[in-house]
Amino acid sequence: WSSDVCSSDLAQSQEGNQLKKTFALIDSSYDQPLTLADLADAAGLSPNYFCRFFKKITQQNPIDYLNRYRIEAACIKLTETNDSITDIALACGFNDVSYFIKMFRRYKGISPLKYKKNTSDN
Repeated sequence: WSSDVCSSDLAQSQEGNQLKKTFALIDSSYDQPLTLADLADAAGLSPNYFCRFFKKITQQNPIDYLNRYRIEAACIKLTETNDSITDIALACGFNDVSYFIKMFRRYKGISPLKYKKNTSDN
């Protein structure tokens, strides 16, 4: 019985370390182009296995997580700077402003411009 617990603890520890490396990559490089392969490499896993592993642990797929992270970073920039929507999109790792606006609406329910206006009115 105790060897099962030790094995389980080791697996959780390895999973934790693999995810920490992926999260560290996202933290440091969210503003750069990141692919599924990049995220999987950080965890030391194949892209297919990484997708299943990441979703099992976080309940979302890795690219969805990355996009949410980028949108949250954009919200901070929208609130704290006077940068244009285009500049903020590019600074947060989106190379297509239309895609940025689409993702922003999906996660926040409003456009980036409306978000900026609403937060500056307060």
